[in-house]
Amino acid sequence: MTEPASPERFAPITLWRVASRLMITLFNLFGEPQDLAFQHSINARDYKLACNWLRTVEALFRRLLLIEASHYAREMEQAKPRKHSKRQRRDMAFFPEAPDSWRVTFRTLDGGRPRPHGAVHGQSPALDRLNYAGEDARGPMRLPARFHSAWPLAERFEALLRVHNDPTPYAKRLARRLYAAPQRVACIIKEPPELQHRIDLDQHAMITTLIGARTPVFNSS
Repeated sequence: MTEPASPERFAPITLWRVASRLMITLFNLFGEPQDLAFQHSINARDYKLACNWLRTVEALFRRLLLIEASHYAREMEQAKPRKHSKRQRRDMAFFPEAPDSWRVTFRTLDGGRPRPHGAVHGQSPALDRLNYAGEDARGPMRLPARFHSAWPLAERFEALLRVHNDPTPYAKRLARRLYAAPQRVACIIKEPPELQHRIDLDQHAMITTLIGARTPVFNSS
């Protein structure tokens, strides 16, 4: 993970450093994206914790990208409409040890291609009757072990890392979409309640103030 460089960013570097600290927390809790991918599956408790943290950090990044995108609103006014070309389907191979080659997407708006969810591994009824100690769980007071795919989590983590290291292309893409549909700002500023507890109140207030000051540029574009 690279240190945020001020010249390439419009949101205050202080806020990007807050994002960096949350990314470091993700690294400390779950390892790097390739570490998650190597696990292949993750138990229900850790899966829930990872989803909670990823959802929080993604919400912060969306808000930062919204601030970044507001500085490209005028640029979108002068840009020529993009021609949509039909994409050719191609087979994709995912190797845990090569996260740079993964095809990942950071979703800033609702809609579009749905994000895959970790599927519960249930290859046989016998597996569903095993508890975490590997004992038969058909007796009373024993809960079945449930495991989820770690791949979607690894992909979301890798997408966050790419946005952190170079937000410009993501901000420009978001600016294009908001220039076409400014009402969609509302779905970007939604946030989970945990966000306010994982950053300082002053930092949260700064983000909210900047969004309030900058997003009207899309309505006037």
